Amino acid sequence: MTTLLTHVTLFDGQGGEPLEDGALEIQDDGRIGWVGKTRELPRDIRAGAQKIDGGGQFLMPGLVDAHIHICWNGEESIFELLERDRSAILLEAVSLARRTLQQGTTSIRDVGGHEYIEMHLRAAVARGWIEGPRMKLSGRVISMTGGHGHFIAREADGPAEILKAAREQIKAGADTVKLMATGGSATPGQDVMASQLTQEELAAAVAAAHPMGRTVAAHAHGPSGIQNATLAGLDSVEHGSYLNEECAALMAERGTQLVVTLGVANPEIEDVHALTPIQRADYERRKDGIQSSRDRYIQTLQIARAHGVFLACGTDAGGNALAPHRHAMAREIELLIDYGVPPLDALTMGTKHNARVLRMEDEVGTLERGKWADLLLLRGNPLEDPRQLRAVAAVWKGGQAVDLRSGRLDD
Repeated sequence: MTTLLTHVTLFDGQGGEPLEDGALEIQDDGRIGWVGKTRELPRDIRAGAQKIDGGGQFLMPGLVDAHIHICWNGEESIFELLERDRSAILLEAVSLARRTLQQGTTSIRDVGGHEYIEMHLRAAVARGWIEGPRMKLSGRVISMTGGHGHFIAREADGPAEILKAAREQIKAGADTVKLMATGGSATPGQDVMASQLTQEELAAAVAAAHPMGRTVAAHAHGPSGIQNATLAGLDSVEHGSYLNEECAALMAERGTQLVVTLGVANPEIEDVHALTPIQRADYERRKDGIQSSRDRYIQTLQIARAHGVFLACGTDAGGNALAPHRHAMAREIELLIDYGVPPLDALTMGTKHNARVLRMEDEVGTLERGKWADLLLLRGNPLEDPRQLRAVAAVWKGGQAVDLRSGRLDD
């Protein structure tokens, strides 16, 4: 039996204003059928369908997180977690995947896991053993010896080693290859502006991935790393915190995507004293840079938008001890709007644009006939109040309603 969602404010994810008193058909195969005004529903679709009256609530595509670490809880340091048994990390990842889906994020791109746990997680979701979002995965990140994230990375030096390392990730099941092009703040003692892989090394990963139909992404903060990644032909630059005019023009010319991650650089902390000792130490180490990071990201977004760079977004949830999986995509979109991105553009980034980064734009990201019915129903309108992204009324993945009663939805 098909299901009809009627009398909703319908945002289809394609960048236009939402449709008032909209309706959407969920077909038996879990895909979207008819979309339009409730009063224009054809009689043959109405007949025999299960009807759900949305009562004016806001219906939109399920959120897509283009940059996440689903194996790490984002409440403890990775160094702590690395001391934990692999099985314990896997079991917690099951809970994190369920929570992510319950909060309305129906597709993710994991850009750095742990011992290929994420591969098993994806397989379990696909088999229906556990609940979780659709997943695109990168396997182990690739860094230079001693580079950013070396403690979880496949270390490699020189084009030949990078080529082999990239092929290893593809063999393990990676959809994208993730490299560390600059230093990062999560690795003690590193300079985020310093390049850590050469253009030739980055290009070797492209040579391994593109013929196999895989994408390549690079963590890069400073301009030299951004430029190296763009010239090497990578598909996306992650973070891009210190994007400048020259790099933005180059990215726009080459079609390189920029996946910004605002929340991880501006953690949501209500009470410093409630933090664990590890979290507080991380906060004290980073607090002087939080305001400057905010100011710099506002500038980065302005530069990128002015040059027409393709913009997407991710949460980096799990990326450090102050990056929990708590309405992380909602937080990311709230910050995009707070940093000057128009609400319609921010919602479009979190749905349609991110689906394109995942190369899933033909399946998810917009509410169109034939795409998967991955849906998020909100109690209020996030275009008027972004906090409404946390007011989840219902979630569907592939036309199946997600059980919101279990887990830690309101965390």
